[in-house]
Amino acid sequence: MENTVSYSRVIGKHEFSVLAGQGAYMDGRTKAINVTFNDVPADNFEDASLNFKVPADKRLSDGSEGADHRISSLFARVNYNYKEKYLAEAIIRRDGSSRFGPNNKYGVFPSFSLGWVLSNEDFFPKTQYVSSLKIRGGYGVVGNDNIGDFAYLATIGSGRNYALGSSGSYIIGYSPNAPSNPDLKWEETSQTNIGLEATLFRDLTLTFDWYYKKTKDILQNPRIPYYVGAISNPAANVADMENKGVELELGYRKSIGDLNIFTSGNVSYLRNRVTNLGTGISYLSGGQGFQASSYPITRTALDQPINSFYGYKTAGIFQNWQDVRSYVNEKGEMLQPTAAPGDFRWTDINKDGKITELDRDFIGNPTPSWTYGFTINLEYEGFDFVFFGQGAAGNKIFRGLRRLDITNANWQTKALGRWTGEGTSNSFPRLNSADPNKNFTNPSDFYLEDGSYCRIKTCNWVIPCLPVLFAK
Repeated sequence: MENTVSYSRVIGKHEFSVLAGQGAYMDGRTKAINVTFNDVPADNFEDASLNFKVPADKRLSDGSEGADHRISSLFARVNYNYKEKYLAEAIIRRDGSSRFGPNNKYGVFPSFSLGWVLSNEDFFPKTQYVSSLKIRGGYGVVGNDNIGDFAYLATIGSGRNYALGSSGSYIIGYSPNAPSNPDLKWEETSQTNIGLEATLFRDLTLTFDWYYKKTKDILQNPRIPYYVGAISNPAANVADMENKGVELELGYRKSIGDLNIFTSGNVSYLRNRVTNLGTGISYLSGGQGFQASSYPITRTALDQPINSFYGYKTAGIFQNWQDVRSYVNEKGEMLQPTAAPGDFRWTDINKDGKITELDRDFIGNPTPSWTYGFTINLEYEGFDFVFFGQGAAGNKIFRGLRRLDITNANWQTKALGRWTGEGTSNSFPRLNSADPNKNFTNPSDFYLEDGSYCRIKTCNWVIPCLPVLFAK
């Protein structure tokens, strides 16, 4: 439900408008009831019916009920325009969420933007090279409450069953899910941007933006020690990060007789970095534990991209026993005594003369540094041609299908080029189900692949109806 009231006025060359409003929003509650009848006297779905009564021990039932997610908002907006030269807009809103406790239920989020159309100034030169030019900038804050319901409370969960006595039957139990966090609050993202819009040579449009985005109080579920006794990890505001980048878009529109041409392309660059994790905290582990090693495949650390891939670095493959025996530390001890020809040579990152979990390091960024897109649209006497593509570059993908614990998974054909003897491969190790060197158990750069791609999403002709073409 939303209610708004607005007012606009023109006083001379000054135009302004004001809007104020109130909103109330709710995600619908989900409910589910499941009933199962076993040993129904029917052998097909059409003849089966819940009208057949079966013994109590042949009836199973279950149910679930979700919680309402509610948002309460107050907002206001002011717009100002002077002679289409000077433009300004200011917005403020106050949002409350049912997902936060009374300590921090509400958040206030302001924003404003300014624009200066230089091409409308009397001193601006009127040339065909730059027919319009606008400089703009702004700052704004938005909130995020994308966290589970009642995360600020120590809720009680069921299904923690236990066998008591010698009867062998289970007793349905209840226990706390996670510790409470009454200080849980809105995650906030503020952004500053400065840009320009221009029309060049009458047919070419240019848009450029520089932006700095900072997110603080990121909502996460950090791991807590097992001795706490909680079933799940509590929600908390645990980190800050920043994004810096630029965006550039070029467009071209031209009519040549009956042919209309419109093309555009855009490219953006992003640098992501974690700036804060709390006092005395240098990193947060994340991601699912990988195979038998149980090592998380990502880590969020200071001055690194968020959720960076974290694991071992490979330095080629042992080609023969001499390679294995000669990989030693300063004391002459073998760094990998369980290795054999065909196994990975692990990099001793911390230079302590042995290969341990301390030799894991950041091995890849899952977030693309570059994204781009392009469009070509041609129109000629009712015929349309549309071509659209987009892509990304500068990121890595963790291909978890290269595993030994998933026995029915298909591997890529790269496995056909694995090490089978001296000199056969220096990048894909031998296959051994015991995996004594943990070639496939350890998360490593072996699992990373280049995430760059270019995809053609649309390429088609739009042809007008033939009866219309030949109506005459």
